[in-house]
Amino acid sequence: MTQSATLRDFICAEFAPDLKPGELPADLDLIDSGIIDSLGVLKLVAFLEGRFDIAIAPEELDADLYRTIDSIEALIAGKRIGSAA
Repeated sequence: MTQSATLRDFICAEFAPDLKPGELPADLDLIDSGIIDSLGVLKLVAFLEGRFDIAIAPEELDADLYRTIDSIEALIAGKRIGSAA
């Protein structure tokens, strides 16, 4: 399963059970749309750390980093590049 599919599956299962993962656009604002709230961001962060084996620093708990599938994937990619250095 791709990273994008994994994210979509988790978000739909946890926050939007009425949506199918394929119906979740990569650029949809998950916060403004009401799919994820501030507590949801924390749940998402815990999932990301466990599933993708990354560490999210306290300063990276800014909700703007978790607004879209695209922005979440960029965060994960940046963490992987940073850990490879």
